[in-house]
Amino acid sequence: MTRTPDLTSPDLYRFWWEERVRFNDLDAVGHVNNNAIGVFFEQARIALLHGAGGFRDEDPWTVVLARSLIEYKAELLYPNTVRIGARTLRVGTSSITLGCAIFLGDRCIATQEAVAVIVDKAAHRPTPIPEPLRAKLLEA
Repeated sequence: MTRTPDLTSPDLYRFWWEERVRFNDLDAVGHVNNNAIGVFFEQARIALLHGAGGFRDEDPWTVVLARSLIEYKAELLYPNTVRIGARTLRVGTSSITLGCAIFLGDRCIATQEAVAVIVDKAAHRPTPIPEPLRAKLLEA
């Protein structure tokens, strides 16, 4: 069994995405809510996958989220700007496991382990990862 690296370490990431905390991201007590945290992770995942060649209209495949495990480490307040690190943890036949973390400075706010599946747009079924995408993801 492969151990997941320490997702809370900023040194783990080569790909970074920046997001601003919006006032409407807050819950009733003034913390950034769990839905907003999920959106921050989604933005970073999509940016990483797009940069690797995913999410192109002309492709017969797309990428869908199959699993998301988020661990909350610290509160996040408004106003702030956070950085989200993202990296490939594993590349399978039709699925990709990504590790992500939200940082305020060097402080880890939350981590996510996400499994995304390559899906044929017409059949709505998993399909093998195209080789150009696989090569780029192995670098990320």
